[in-house]
Amino acid sequence: MGELPLIASGMMGRMSLLDAALGAHRVVIEFPRTGVEDWVALAEVLLQEGLGAWALPPDLLATAPEVVALYGFRARVGACGVTDAAAVRAAVDAGVHFILAPTTSPEMVEAAGEVPFVGGALTPNEVAGVVRGGADTVLVTPADALGTAYARTLPPMFPGVALVPSGRLERYQCEMWLDAGAAGVVVSDVVLRPEDDAGLNTADEVGRRAAGFGTLARRLQG
Repeated sequence: MGELPLIASGMMGRMSLLDAALGAHRVVIEFPRTGVEDWVALAEVLLQEGLGAWALPPDLLATAPEVVALYGFRARVGACGVTDAAAVRAAVDAGVHFILAPTTSPEMVEAAGEVPFVGGALTPNEVAGVVRGGADTVLVTPADALGTAYARTLPPMFPGVALVPSGRLERYQCEMWLDAGAAGVVVSDVVLRPEDDAGLNTADEVGRRAAGFGTLARRLQG
C-alpha cells in the first residue's frame, strides 16, 4: 500500500479523526443491506438504547438524505462499505456525516473532501501503511476474520493509533477489542439481522440485542 495524504482535514483542526467522525459515540451500528423493512422504527429503538451512530452500506445510500433529515441532530449517520472514489463521492453527495471504508487509497481520501474518512486495513503491515499516510484512526476490517485472539494482539502494536474494529462482532468480542486498547467498534448484522440471516427482526428483538451494546456504548461515553 502506498503512502497516503494526510487525512485530517482543515475543518478538524486539532480534533482527532475519530472525534470528527463519530463525536462522543464509540459503538457504530451498521445497517444491513437487506432484512430491514422499517428502518425508522429500528432507528428509534437504537436511539432508546443509546446507540446513536449508524453506517449505511452503498445499497442504502439513497435513504441517507432522509435519515440525516430525520435524525441528523440526534445521531451520526455515516456510510460504510465503499471501495472506490466514485462510491465515496456518492456518499458525500448523500450528505453523510462520516465514511468508513474497508480499503484506503489517496483517491478515496481526496474524494471525501471535508467529510471525515476512516480508511480500512487488516494486517499489521496494512495498518502501518495507513498510519504512515498521516491517519490517527484506522478501521480494522473484517475484524472477525482472524479470530478473537487478534483482538488482543493487534492494538498493542499501535499504541498511538485509534483502532476501530469492524465486523460481525458479538458483545464479548467488542469488549475484548476495547479492553486491549481499541477506540471504538463497528457492529455488523448482530443487532439488526436475524440469526439465520432470513426474514426480518422485530423491534422487540432488536431492542433486546441492542440493550447489551447500549450498555457498552454508555460505558465508553463515561
